[in-house]
Formats: sequence, C-alpha cells, structure tokens
Amino acid sequence: MSSRLRVMTTALLLLAAIVAAEGRFVWAKEAGSHTGVALQTILEVEQTARLLAILLDSGRSVINEHQALFDEPGKSDKGLTPEVFERQLTDMFRSRSGIDLEDLNASRVPAQAKKLMKELVVVSRQVVADAQPEINRLHGPKGLLPAIFGARVASRFTERTGVRMKQTTLVPRNAANAPDSTERSALELFADPSYPREKPISETTAKSGMLRLMFPLYTTRRCLDCHGEPKGTLDRTGYPREGLKLGQNAGAISVIIPIAK
Repeated sequence: MSSRLRVMTTALLLLAAIVAAEGRFVWAKEAGSHTGVALQTILEVEQTARLLAILLDSGRSVINEHQALFDEPGKSDKGLTPEVFERQLTDMFRSRSGIDLEDLNASRVPAQAKKLMKELVVVSRQVVADAQPEINRLHGPKGLLPAIFGARVASRFTERTGVRMKQTTLVPRNAANAPDSTERSALELFADPSYPREKPISETTAKSGMLRLMFPLYTTRRCLDCHGEPKGTLDRTGYPREGLKLGQNAGAISVIIPIAK
C-alpha cells in the first residue's frame, strides 16, 4: 500500500511540475495511461499546437498593422510583398515566442513543430502573394483583413497537413467560424476578464486520438475600427459592430492535431 501511494504521489508531483513549468495551459482532460500515449508525446503535441496558433496570430498581426497603409488612396504599390511580409512575420513571431524561424532547425522544439511551422510560413506567404491585387487596390474597402487572412491560411494549411486550424468566436460573422460545443466552453472561459491573458486551453481524448488547443485572441486598436463602438452600427464591410473594447477577448484560434501512439 505504501509503495503504491509513493508511486501515485510521484506521478502527481510530476504532473504538477509540468503544469508549473509550462504555466501556459490548462492540462488535458485525459492524459498518459488514459489515452495510451506517453506523457512526453502529449506535451510535445501541445507545444506544437500552441506554436502554430501563435504563428498564425503573428501573421494576422502583421496584416493588422498594415490596415492604414491598405486604405491609403491613390497608392498602387502598398509595399507588403510576400518577402516583406515574411520578414515581419519572422520578427513578430520571434518577439512573441523567442523562436527564430530563420534558424528553426537549431531551435529546441519538437520535430513535428518544426515541420508544421515551416509549412505554415509557406502557406501564409502564398496567401499574401495571391492577395497582392487586393492589397494594392487603389479604391474601395480594405484589401485584406486579419480575419480573412487567417481564414485563408487556416483552410489551406488544413488541406495540406491534416492539422485543423480554425478561427472562432462566440458571435461569428461567418457561419463557418461558429464554435462547436467544446470550443464554446473555452470561449466562455476566455470571455471572463479574470482569465489569464494568452493562456491556452488544451485537452486530449482517447476516443478521438486528437489533441485540441484553444488559443485566445484579443482586440487591438485597429480591430476596433470594425469591431468596436458604437455597437450595432455598420462598419466599412457592412457588418454590425460588436461593441468590443481595447484588449477584450475577441475569440480564439482552434488547433486539432492527431496524436500518434
């Protein structure tokens, strides 16, 4: 009995140490022996999902920071070429994660994360390349919004890798972004002002053999142009504004990765 108790205590202490060390996510509902997957494997897949979410959001942030430039009338070359975008994406991601995309092979991240992040950069750059006519449009509405960029990248990335990425929110403008029941539960937690900022929620389930991670998103000053006050008035795209405040949770990026046993 005492031997069994020591084993259980050691396991609990190990799990507590992992959570404390990571400090970024709510631990999975089922782990280790419950899924038949090694705990280290689950940790690596969780890290991969988190880095993919940060990378997608970093690309959204680059697009967001260029909205004023996109609106500049009479300028046919806005300067956001695929090359410029990739440099700024690299800088943004490095500042948020501490990982250099230009020296990814030397980074201490899982091999799966390296492979998938490289693919996500390729897809993100292709989306910007394809959007050059929209970006450089002389007149009319903004050529490329962060949400549109994110949706295009997520769709292509999912098709190419089998790793599902999705932008979602409690009140989606696009029905394709509507949350499922699990996503809704996480979004409701993120909506609580007391919830720790940028703390993902992840879970694994034996039935699905998947790890799901939800990474919260927050409004910036540029976001408020379309999603801020006054609530209910139409923004430039014709949608009613949601009345969000600066820094308020605005949804999440959902990532689902298969776990290999």
